[in-house]
Amino acid sequence: MEIKRIFDLVSQYHENWPERTDALAGKDNNAWVKFSTTGFVENVNNISYGLLALGIEKGDKIASITFNRPEWNFIDMGVQQIGAIHISIYPTISDKDYEYILKHAEVKYIFVAGI
Repeated sequence: MEIKRIFDLVSQYHENWPERTDALAGKDNNAWVKFSTTGFVENVNNISYGLLALGIEKGDKIASITFNRPEWNFIDMGVQQIGAIHISIYPTISDKDYEYILKHAEVKYIFVAGI
């Protein structure tokens, strides 16, 4: 498979290393949580399916507000996979900055991580 778009890496990774149990890992409540390549692909696809069910179309903007974590990758690839645009926002900016970014980017939906 030729890689033409960044989200092509998802299926490429799964095809080349389907048995990997640690494609991504992150800490949750001080315990490591691992995501397999199959789990990675399923999470990415579920994000895409959910956004399509909400009526998201190519070119629509989807924001995420989260610290670095594996789920950010699922959102990023899932959004790109349907042709939407991912607006990644770091969670420590001011309320004024949030208002500016969300208004001017014309964001349709936001993924927000809990603390």
